[in-house]
Amino acid sequence: TRLGQQVTEAVTVQIGHAETLLPLITLLGFFKDSDAPTSTNYATQTQRSFRTSLMLPYTANLLLVLYDCGGGDIRLQPLLNEKPVTFPGLADQKASMPLYQDVKKHYRDLLQGCDFETECQLFKHPA
Repeated sequence: TRLGQQVTEAVTVQIGHAETLLPLITLLGFFKDSDAPTSTNYATQTQRSFRTSLMLPYTANLLLVLYDCGGGDIRLQPLLNEKPVTFPGLADQKASMPLYQDVKKHYRDLLQGCDFETECQLFKHPA
């Protein structure tokens, strides 16, 4: 229980493929380099962050672990392939576990900008 409330789900698991995980971690802003790779800067891109072979091995996974630290201190820790990563734009906080409210605020445009029913329709009927 948490603050007198029963926990109904200890874990939620969503399973997909690299082709679904890559757009998600890109949308969240992970591994964003300052310079886009082009044909003219190829040689300088050997140390870039965005390297799918390192980001998404065969058994890639993204975990978002929610911690209730007591006293309303709820934190969210992202782990990519079981290694802590930092939410882009929230590095000035406790790097690997920012406040959940701050994460929600940081990604509010993404959270509010998606109409799940519209985006996930199987069949779109002509108007």
